[in-house]
Amino acid sequence: MYRLSVEQIIFQFFFFSVSGWIGETIMESIVRKRFVSKGFFKGPYVPVHGVGAFIVYLLCTPLKSYPPLVFLAGAALCTVVEYTAAILLEKVFHTRGWDYDTYPFTKWCHYKKRIALTTSLFFGLVSVGAIYFYWDIGLWIMQSLDSSVLVILDILFVAGFVIDLIVTGTKCIRNALAGIPNKTIGLE
Repeated sequence: MYRLSVEQIIFQFFFFSVSGWIGETIMESIVRKRFVSKGFFKGPYVPVHGVGAFIVYLLCTPLKSYPPLVFLAGAALCTVVEYTAAILLEKVFHTRGWDYDTYPFTKWCHYKKRIALTTSLFFGLVSVGAIYFYWDIGLWIMQSLDSSVLVILDILFVAGFVIDLIVTGTKCIRNALAGIPNKTIGLE
């Protein structure tokens, strides 16, 4: 397993958060037949993907010589992360990040609209891709940057994220306190 500095951890977190936003936005836009910016935040990142990527990296890298175990463990781990994120969004911000009852490929196999079997299987495939390929792309990009550029990028990512968290979170909490329902993200 590759040891990461704080700057590298921040970069990899946002690398996966942004690429997760890109992937989700493309898939959601195709399904909805219109542009849909996915995620709780206004910025182009979905932090649950960054969290999931690190958990998969830490817990599945030791399984690297057993691809079926990486698939199963990744599917299970990402499903737990997704369910936890759904609960946090609902309890803290009074909003839903997704609704698996609205997709034809998950309508028949979801649990409380928060997690779905087909999505969990997809998470398994993504975990395999991350462990054997995608994590290394992030490392390669990061290592090709000058260390000062990496720090500047990290500062910009973190500053944008914190501002976005304050603005978006405040709006959702204010709506909840006023009795205004927060819409399911991306489905409004």
